[in-house]
Amino acid sequence: MPNYLVQSHLSIIKYAPMIFLLSIIFFLLLGWLYGRYRIRTSKDVIVRDSLATAIFGLSALVLGFTFSSANDHFNQRINTASLEAASIERVYKSTKYLRPADQALVQKSLREILHTRLTTYEHVEVIDDLNRNLDVLATQLDNVNEEILSSIQKAPSANRDLAEKVLGTQLEELIGSFHAGLLHSKSHPPAIIDQFLLVLLCVGALLSGYAMAVQKEEDWFLTILYVGLMGFALFVIFSLEFPNQLSSYDALNSELLKVQERIRFIN
Repeated sequence: MPNYLVQSHLSIIKYAPMIFLLSIIFFLLLGWLYGRYRIRTSKDVIVRDSLATAIFGLSALVLGFTFSSANDHFNQRINTASLEAASIERVYKSTKYLRPADQALVQKSLREILHTRLTTYEHVEVIDDLNRNLDVLATQLDNVNEEILSSIQKAPSANRDLAEKVLGTQLEELIGSFHAGLLHSKSHPPAIIDQFLLVLLCVGALLSGYAMAVQKEEDWFLTILYVGLMGFALFVIFSLEFPNQLSSYDALNSELLKVQERIRFIN
């Protein structure tokens, strides 16, 4: 899909697997109809198996590459979300080394950061909406960084060393994990890879339909099975690459939601 279309309407991503699947079905039927036409109008119609095999092999290669890339990206985001949840909880607990007034201020800021992180991808229609939400989160991170560093300097003398060593280190981990999350949220393979995959799948479907008709091997049960499996494979790939549009919100943010619930009871 063209970049401008995705950026203008992020919600279209949820329909991407269906768009791919309908394209495959269309070209499969188109190839079958053309094959039927050829055997009615020509005496000898030959399908070059070597060429078809080469195209199918290339399609499988690009499909496997796309799946592997999407899976790696998904794992990165899940791991980063876990790090974000763990780091914000550690910092929240370690605010006990600060003065009561500073502790309350920092804890409030941390709760706001967590809330912003959990709502960053909600109701996002265009890429500008996402960028604005990410900018708000980045600003909150800068503010809490300044608040904690300032609060450490004002910590009670009995706790200052612990605040510097423990809270200071945990603060670096917090900022690092959240900034990694900001980067991963904008990291996607070039759109041309998806476009190339779509072209290959459509050409493969065209050849499959054509070969079925020419060789009179029309097994619609296997055809439906293939189409169903391909549709599910595409759904999995897009769910891994764009989890906030296609995956369950609770499952994707489970660690962050658990931390949000736990810190309510931490004073």
